[in-house]
Amino acid sequence: MGGYQSQYYGYLWSQVYSCDVFAEFEKGGVMNKDLGLKYRTIILGPGGSKDSDINMKEFLGREPNDEAFMRMNGFS
Repeated sequence: MGGYQSQYYGYLWSQVYSCDVFAEFEKGGVMNKDLGLKYRTIILGPGGSKDSDINMKEFLGREPNDEAFMRMNGFS
């Protein structure tokens, strides 16, 4: 797979991850200061110096999954 297909696949996975993170804010409160600080420290702080899969696991406390993406896009 190359070109457009691989870019689209990567784009969809970024949506899956963003929905998973946003679901945590839905649970904890969108304006939750502690959760926002946790996001800034774990996800934004390291930038590209740390693998994003590791950051996601640390922030979520579990493996990322597609449940929130499916729910937010009307698939469940």
